[in-house]
Amino acid sequence: MLQLPELRQEQPARDEAEAARLTQLAQLMTTTAPLPDLRDLAPAVRQLFPEPTYEVGCGGSHIWLHRADDPRRLACILDHYQ
Repeated sequence: MLQLPELRQEQPARDEAEAARLTQLAQLMTTTAPLPDLRDLAPAVRQLFPEPTYEVGCGGSHIWLHRADDPRRLACILDHYQ
Protein backbone atom coordinates (compact mmCIF):
# COMPACT_ATOMS: atom_id res chain seq x y z
CA MET A 1 0.00 0.00 0.00
CA LEU A 2 1.31 3.47 -0.86
CA GLN A 3 1.75 6.06 1.87
CA LEU A 4 1.25 9.81 1.60
CA PRO A 5 3.79 11.62 3.79
CA GLU A 6 2.48 14.21 6.25
CA LEU A 7 4.82 16.68 7.97
CA ARG A 8 4.18 17.65 11.58
CA GLN A 9 6.48 20.39 12.84
CA GLU A 10 6.69 20.14 16.62
CA GLN A 11 8.98 23.09 17.46
CA PRO A 12 9.51 26.53 15.95
CA ALA A 13 12.61 27.13 13.87
CA ARG A 14 15.63 28.20 15.88
CA ASP A 15 16.88 30.66 13.25
CA GLU A 16 16.41 31.74 9.63
CA ALA A 17 18.57 28.92 8.24
CA GLU A 18 16.52 26.30 10.05
CA ALA A 19 13.30 27.99 8.96
CA ALA A 20 14.49 27.76 5.36
CA ARG A 21 15.27 24.04 5.79
CA LEU A 22 11.82 23.42 7.28
CA THR A 23 10.23 25.28 4.38
CA GLN A 24 12.18 23.13 1.92
CA LEU A 25 11.04 20.03 3.80
CA ALA A 26 7.40 21.16 3.61
CA GLN A 27 7.82 21.74 -0.14
CA LEU A 28 9.34 18.27 -0.49
CA MET A 29 6.23 16.80 1.16
CA THR A 30 3.95 18.50 -1.37
CA THR A 31 5.94 17.19 -4.34
CA THR A 32 6.58 13.65 -3.10
CA ALA A 33 4.50 10.96 -4.72
CA PRO A 34 2.94 8.27 -2.52
CA LEU A 35 5.59 5.82 -1.33
CA PRO A 36 5.46 2.13 -0.44
CA ASP A 37 7.74 2.85 2.55
CA LEU A 38 8.54 6.23 4.11
CA ARG A 39 12.13 5.09 4.68
CA ASP A 40 12.63 5.85 0.98
CA LEU A 41 12.27 9.54 1.83
CA ALA A 42 14.85 9.54 4.67
CA PRO A 43 17.92 10.22 2.47
CA ALA A 44 16.35 13.44 1.17
CA VAL A 45 15.51 14.52 4.73
CA ARG A 46 19.09 13.79 5.82
CA GLN A 47 20.38 15.96 2.99
CA LEU A 48 18.27 18.89 4.20
CA PHE A 49 19.14 18.28 7.87
CA PRO A 50 22.71 16.94 7.93
CA GLU A 51 24.72 15.57 10.82
CA PRO A 52 26.22 16.57 13.17
CA THR A 53 23.68 19.38 13.72
CA TYR A 54 20.62 17.16 13.22
CA GLU A 55 19.65 13.54 13.73
CA VAL A 56 17.16 11.78 11.47
CA GLY A 57 15.71 8.37 12.22
CA CYS A 58 13.03 6.34 10.56
CA GLY A 59 10.75 3.35 10.51
CA GLY A 60 8.43 2.07 7.82
CA SER A 61 5.67 4.53 8.70
CA HIS A 62 7.52 7.55 10.13
CA ILE A 63 10.64 9.69 9.98
CA TRP A 64 11.68 11.73 13.00
CA LEU A 65 13.98 14.72 13.09
CA HIS A 66 15.61 16.47 16.00
CA ARG A 67 18.50 18.78 16.73
CA ALA A 68 21.55 16.93 18.00
CA ASP A 69 21.65 19.16 21.10
CA ASP A 70 17.93 18.84 21.91
CA PRO A 71 16.19 15.53 22.71
CA ARG A 72 12.75 16.91 21.72
CA ARG A 73 11.58 16.25 18.19
CA LEU A 74 11.76 19.13 15.79
CA ALA A 75 9.47 17.44 13.28
CA CYS A 76 7.99 14.11 12.34
CA ILE A 77 6.88 12.79 8.97
CA LEU A 78 4.08 10.25 9.21
CA ASP A 79 2.12 8.21 6.75
CA HIS A 80 -1.54 9.20 6.45
CA TYR A 81 -2.57 6.23 8.64
CA GLN A 82 -0.85 7.58 11.79
